[in-house]
Amino acid sequence: MASGPQAGWYRDPDGTPDRYRWFDGERWTDRTTTSPDPAPQQGGEGRRGLDGGRSSEWFWAIIIVILVVTVVAAFVLHRGTSQDHNAEPDLNSSSPTVSAWNEKSNTPSASSSAVTCPQGQHPGNQGSNDGRLHGGGVSVESIPNWRHENLTLPWVMGQSAQIDDVYPGWMSVSGVGGLPVAEGFSNPQTAASMMMDCFASSDYYMGYTGEREIRSQALTIGGHPAWWKRSEVYVSLPNLPQVRGDVVDVVVVNTGQTDFLGMHFNSATIGDSARQALVDHARESLKVD
Repeated sequence: MASGPQAGWYRDPDGTPDRYRWFDGERWTDRTTTSPDPAPQQGGEGRRGLDGGRSSEWFWAIIIVILVVTVVAAFVLHRGTSQDHNAEPDLNSSSPTVSAWNEKSNTPSASSSAVTCPQGQHPGNQGSNDGRLHGGGVSVESIPNWRHENLTLPWVMGQSAQIDDVYPGWMSVSGVGGLPVAEGFSNPQTAASMMMDCFASSDYYMGYTGEREIRSQALTIGGHPAWWKRSEVYVSLPNLPQVRGDVVDVVVVNTGQTDFLGMHFNSATIGDSARQALVDHARESLKVD
């Protein structure tokens, strides 16, 4: 017996253009389409095939997302690591490696101070026998039991100084000398600021973390105009945790000389009242020779 029409998509018998209707081998169904599959569809298998296609699409989409996230994460981690390696060192850390006052230091560089520190070399004075330190046309009383030792301050002419060891690698200072007018020390106020900027800097105070001005005022020394500056210079030293820094004084006097100004400088450890009293007494004894 000849077989009847096979199940499949056929042009819709109602004549609707471009529409196909499913014939199940015995009767027309209510299933229609505009793009029939070349092979017959079974109801259950058709849904499984569609679900399988969608599952495959979701699988590849998830794989692509994972790959993109992995690449982005690797780039961010690499960038962060590179920045860590290239970061600038913390200049205010509490881990400096050398003493705070370095009397053998090289001349400060211009970049470390607010002014360009003069580079001239001026010999210091020999010690005197009258109980005073002399230099730059001024003098102060010597401090008993402090040793005579000039500091490396190349812009100070005729320097005469004393130092006293407070701790290993840390000392207090008292000294006098001249500041050459030709090197920018034009008047007492300007010269006091320049001297403080060059003296109280990271080039002379290792572990330097900052400075705070305490006083800046005009004085008269024996009828001569003068300027006094006092600052606290702060340091951080792991080998001297008890040291916060120094109180630094600079007094500059117009002695009447045309080529230089007289100057007294000193330092005492912050909180060291005994040495502070000694350097204060020396400062108060300042006079024009």
